[in-house]
Amino acid sequence: MQALIIADFGSSHGLNSIYAMKAIIKYLKTSKNEQRSFLIVHNDLPTNNWAILFDLLNKDGSYFGLANGRSFYEQCLPSNSLSIGYSSASLNWISCKPCNISNHCVSLFALNDEYEKFKQQARLDYTQFLEHRSNELLPGGVLILCIPCLSDKGLHGVEIAFQLLYKCAKLLPITEQELLDYTLPLYYRTDEELIDYDLFKKVSFKLIKSKLCEVRTDICTRFQQGELTLDEFAKDRTQFVRSWGEPSLREALEKNNHRSKEAVETLLEQFWNVYEREVKELSNQFDIYAFVTYLILKKDLI
Repeated sequence: MQALIIADFGSSHGLNSIYAMKAIIKYLKTSKNEQRSFLIVHNDLPTNNWAILFDLLNKDGSYFGLANGRSFYEQCLPSNSLSIGYSSASLNWISCKPCNISNHCVSLFALNDEYEKFKQQARLDYTQFLEHRSNELLPGGVLILCIPCLSDKGLHGVEIAFQLLYKCAKLLPITEQELLDYTLPLYYRTDEELIDYDLFKKVSFKLIKSKLCEVRTDICTRFQQGELTLDEFAKDRTQFVRSWGEPSLREALEKNNHRSKEAVETLLEQFWNVYEREVKELSNQFDIYAFVTYLILKKDLI
């Protein structure tokens, strides 16, 4: 009996992905009485830290998993081979930065035509992502998406973290060009940009369900209740931002090859030490949350 293939697009280190894959498998086994075996394809860029994901997969051992090292803005699997596609907290990363942002490092704060360029790139990427997933899915296959987005008030919830990224970058002994190059390829769509019935129809998808949610962690509450010290809280928040905020800064520092590897590493450590210090100073403002749009799409039966 042929295995049922599930793909996780944007797996990163894999800890959250493995949890989600196991939840999907459990649902299919218990609610749908699925008797087939499962093959899970974990997808991310070739530069992903695959060693961590492989280690987690081997320790867990609850399903057969393999890696796919491609951008999910291109086709990653054979056409009509996939039963379920899944992606969480990945589609806010666009395929490339269409320009540098002159007054910040995140498009949420971009001015004039710079924001519009990011919006256009995000639109193109979203279209390509859905087209490729539609090609890969079997007729009747399902695509489950969890996409960080903006609220109806234009907020995301991590504004303070982004503001500190740019503030700390300006404190580094770097050139104006390096500061300009420090632009993250991030774009947070509105709920309206994500729920596009004309686009869904064009790529043979039907919207089954959508929901906009506010998502919070308990880290701030634990700190306020005394379960975490200020040092622990600041270190946790800094490590969270560093996990996704460092690659763009590293790229900006390495771009012109005028710094040694040791000098780049020294600057990065200096940056995150300053960031952690700033978190301590602003700990009462660091109640980070997020807005997320959940989508369930089904490929039309042919």
